[in-house]
Amino acid sequence: MIIAATICMVAFGILAIIDGVYYHDIKYRLAKDKESILEHIYHTIRAVLFTIIMYTLFAHDHSGPILWLGVTVVAVDMLFLVLDVREEGRSRNRYGGLSNGEYMNHIFANAFHFVSIALILAAKPLDAWAIGSTPIIDRPYPLVTSWIGSAFVTGGGIASIMHFWQWSQFVSTKGDKN
Repeated sequence: MIIAATICMVAFGILAIIDGVYYHDIKYRLAKDKESILEHIYHTIRAVLFTIIMYTLFAHDHSGPILWLGVTVVAVDMLFLVLDVREEGRSRNRYGGLSNGEYMNHIFANAFHFVSIALILAAKPLDAWAIGSTPIIDRPYPLVTSWIGSAFVTGGGIASIMHFWQWSQFVSTKGDKN
């Protein structure tokens, strides 16, 4: 189950890179448009939340309070996903809405993202859910899962910094198109 979760997370990562780099940064340049800045803010928040999710659920086989922190952050991320989806409809009006390619990318990326989380949580032993349990479960994750999780912590951190930088560029130019 842990390997399946890892594979789903890698699939999500590939689709997220396509979405962020191609659709958001190259094709639409969303961080530069006044109409899309709220969507970009939601993406910034979700990038930070993703980094925390990767650390608490994938980089190490956490249990107890750290596991519950991860679950809480997943719930907050789901809330921001709902806000993001609602905002994307408004923010992309000038393009006639989301393109079919981006829409399909979002469906599969979010499916892989949440399936990977569900699988990694289902793989936790029952005693891992106790608040008083040790921070890390005695059995280690497969090396590939810890490696991918750690790589995604780094990637999520870089994505978060890039989002904040793009946001600062928008604020400093007051949203003028470049």
